[in-house]
Amino acid sequence: MQIGDWRVDLVSGGRFLHDGGILYGVVPKAIWEKMTPADPQNRVPLGMHCVVARNQTHTVLIDAGHGDKLSPLDRKSYSLEPGWPLLTDLARLGIAPEDVDVVILSHLHWDHAGGATSRIDGQMKSTFPKATYYVQRQEWTDATSGALEVSGGYQDDDYLPLASEGRLMLVDGSHEIIPGVRTILTGGHTLGHQAVEITSNGQGLVFLGDVAPTVAHIRRMWCTSYDLDLPQSRRVKLELFGHAADRGYWVVWNHDCYNPISRIERHPRREFAAVELQ
Repeated sequence: MQIGDWRVDLVSGGRFLHDGGILYGVVPKAIWEKMTPADPQNRVPLGMHCVVARNQTHTVLIDAGHGDKLSPLDRKSYSLEPGWPLLTDLARLGIAPEDVDVVILSHLHWDHAGGATSRIDGQMKSTFPKATYYVQRQEWTDATSGALEVSGGYQDDDYLPLASEGRLMLVDGSHEIIPGVRTILTGGHTLGHQAVEITSNGQGLVFLGDVAPTVAHIRRMWCTSYDLDLPQSRRVKLELFGHAADRGYWVVWNHDCYNPISRIERHPRREFAAVELQ
């Protein structure tokens, strides 16, 4: 896909199975299972779509999937596919880890930041050794706080090496990372969650992150059970949808196995609808 001067590709950070009740929150199973049938363990299939955007100057990666550090037990629990899909997909595009100069992490949960680091020669190091990694300061504060109420999705090895290597850049609020690429502080899913917008020549794409992980979450009330600030999730995703719909921008549904990217339009009864699903 071409977004003005940017070539944009979706790459897989992995596929996994996760509890449907967690994904759909307060929505009854009788409703959500019509869209996404669950297995006998109540798990539904999910993707971990990441974005790589390239122009003549930069190679930008948005999110990094699960990586290769999870234990065999964890991999079995989530039914992760073998190997490290992100590096495989990047290699198919002719991109080596050393080619990436900007990594933006929507938040630091294991399925988004796990691939940011890897074990190299017995030490935990940044996977993309020449990149600057951008994270919201609030997200970093929460992830490193050790507070029980926010600790469930965080793994220190996914992000602490970024700071010790001097590869980490903390941002406060919405911020232009490089020309044409900006973060949008959303909160909601985590207090420091951020979306990412890529624009060029009047075209655009918005990586929604986990404020709207699948197309089904285009509904205002459909949010995950993990969302720390549920009212904010409901507010901010409508703001993002309106922003994208009014400009004709693409949006990425990062956990949707079947519809990873679409456009959005305003709808007279349902507020918004996904169109041009791909």
